[in-house]
Amino acid sequence: MTAYLTEYEIKTSLKTLVKQYLENCKNCHQLSDEFVELIRYTLKAKYANYNEETRTIEVGVKQENENSFYNDIKTYSYSLEQAEQELGKSFNNYSGKELTYFGKFLNGQQNDINTEIRVIR
Repeated sequence: MTAYLTEYEIKTSLKTLVKQYLENCKNCHQLSDEFVELIRYTLKAKYANYNEETRTIEVGVKQENENSFYNDIKTYSYSLEQAEQELGKSFNNYSGKELTYFGKFLNGQQNDINTEIRVIR
């Protein structure tokens, strides 16, 4: 099945979805699996979790380290409001075919190889 979505529709829907995920996070004090997947893909993170004590989202991003055999993981902490802004900025950096994954994510079919998303400018 093919779905046609505009860049505006995808970005607007993602921002609305993030607000819903963050509201759920405030209520249940944890990140849903879908939200973790979205954060990891968008911010190129190795992990994402919710720190209940500080009420922040912690994101681990791989940092290249030329002096070590292993890559370092740098942890960033975002308040819920900062996380919304950071994800929003990241969504705005994507365009055209790069938004295909997000279109599939919004349709709940990110792993379905039979689904095709066409992004319209």
